Amino acid sequence: MLRPQPCRWFELVAPRDTLAPVLEALAHGGQVELQARVEAVAPPLVLADAAPLLERYAALARTHAAHWPPPTAGLPSAALTDPAAALHDAMARLDAWRDEADPLLAEDERGAARRRGLQDLARVAAAAQRQPNAWPSPALISAAGTCHLGRRLAVGPVATPAADLPADVLRAVLPLQEDAADPSHAAGAWATLLIGPAAALAAVDARLAAVQARTLPWLPGLDGDWAAAATTIAAAEAGAALAAETRSRALQALATRHRLADALATVNRVAWLVQHGRALAASTRLVWITGWTTAPDADALCAPLRQAGLHGLAQFTPPPDDAEPPSRLANPPWARAFEALAQLLGQPGRDEADPSRLLAVIAPLLFGFMFGDVGQGAVLLLAGLALRRRWPALAMLIPGGMAAMGFGVAFGSVFGREDLISAAWGHPLAHPVDLLIAAVALGAAILLAGLALNALSAAWRRDLRCWWARDAALVLAYAGALAAPWWPAALAAVAVGALWMALGTAAAADSRGHRTGGFLRGLAAFVEQALQLAVNTVSFARVGAFALAHAGLSAAITGIADAAGPIGQWPVMVLGNLLVLVLEGLVVGIQTTRLLLFEFFLRFLSGRGRAFRPLAPPPTPHPLSP
Repeated sequence: MLRPQPCRWFELVAPRDTLAPVLEALAHGGQVELQARVEAVAPPLVLADAAPLLERYAALARTHAAHWPPPTAGLPSAALTDPAAALHDAMARLDAWRDEADPLLAEDERGAARRRGLQDLARVAAAAQRQPNAWPSPALISAAGTCHLGRRLAVGPVATPAADLPADVLRAVLPLQEDAADPSHAAGAWATLLIGPAAALAAVDARLAAVQARTLPWLPGLDGDWAAAATTIAAAEAGAALAAETRSRALQALATRHRLADALATVNRVAWLVQHGRALAASTRLVWITGWTTAPDADALCAPLRQAGLHGLAQFTPPPDDAEPPSRLANPPWARAFEALAQLLGQPGRDEADPSRLLAVIAPLLFGFMFGDVGQGAVLLLAGLALRRRWPALAMLIPGGMAAMGFGVAFGSVFGREDLISAAWGHPLAHPVDLLIAAVALGAAILLAGLALNALSAAWRRDLRCWWARDAALVLAYAGALAAPWWPAALAAVAVGALWMALGTAAAADSRGHRTGGFLRGLAAFVEQALQLAVNTVSFARVGAFALAHAGLSAAITGIADAAGPIGQWPVMVLGNLLVLVLEGLVVGIQTTRLLLFEFFLRFLSGRGRAFRPLAPPPTPHPLSP
């Protein structure tokens, strides 16, 4: 139950014209990881002209994807018998759509610029109506154009400085917000009107650009006062919006006529096929699919194909010599959330124990010990139940909250108060030494479990002889040191363990001359590992220390709440418990992870395995799409 599930090498032969549905059926089965066989006799699968077509598709997506509809389901995989032809057809439709859409898109860009200009002009009209004496009338501005004078109307974050303008250019500025001194002015907060000879105005265009001003078009027919101009501008805005809606409907009609959504789906499907098909070999009629699977036999591997009405012949064969088999952690649902902790050092190898099931017990025990409180544990439990579907890792809060509630009963703590229920064991602050001893004892039991998993891994590696020669001595010495407080004679096991490891290392030496050095190396290794094991054991005292810190903080919050009186008591308790849940919950979670990573995993886990990564179904949209 503790061993990662090994993967087996498979080879499957299927008709080439069913490659797409076969791969998709295998992907939905979730039991295969594709890998090419280097010594394959058949040539690799190559779709003619696929690479340049997909590159052209990616370039087209960068410029036109914002105007594309979402891809549909497209062709069913069973109909994709000729992926190359389907890709050519889809790209032809995309090219035809682009040729007709580009003029509309260019006009749409010009229309969007015109609408922005009209919106700015409407702001100018509104500001001019608020300040009738600060700005020339539309009639005067239009008259300047009939007198062969140039005009520039611009909006920007600042008013264009008069000192930067030629002497024969008249300037008027207008704040577009009611309070011109408002420091929250955004871009476009000032309007600047420049009137003068055309040659002189041509020279100030660079100055307008320097102050990030946008030049606005002057509408023909603007005359009279600004109230009448506002009506004309609003009518122009409505016309521009109607034109934009007409272009949008035209683009939608183009997409429907060229079946653009289906074409995008086809390109996505073929791109997925090309991405994974390069790991396959094929002939003119057959395709050879190879890789790793977690299926127990060929029937289970081919079951998704049979369900889809497809055909294929599969067998399990010895893997290539240089291939590294992946593995998958196979745990029941209640332990899967803890696989993330087990993989912090990497994927457990084929001959290493997967500690996920043990972590489902150990991690909540450590967390609950440091965070013992009935009320706060219940909050964590409810949070885990509510959030586990959105964030699966938070499912660890469920057993963590239950353990916190259990230790809360033992410590007699409910939302930090120790006067609501009686303590089944004792209040932490009243028994600090007992708490620390219990924490170290719990740590010793966890370390013994790690040593036992190390022995189990040695048995899987068929290396028990080496384990008996060296590591068993460390287990004997550690057990003797733990028993010494109650049975002092057990300390002799430490000396026996040191001699055992030294002799075992010497016996493994390849010649008589090296055995003396082996004896000394074994003795030094025993001292190093024994000291490391002792430090690891003492390190678990922090579990009791954090339990004391949690109890001390809770007592402080309770004291402040009692001193706040009947009115202030409840706000203090609520805010204090929120602080404990957020701050201490995070700290205790980090400490639990640290103890598991550097004390428990160190005994048996190296994480040198390779995780099984099943073939993913075709995504929609494909990564080539935005």
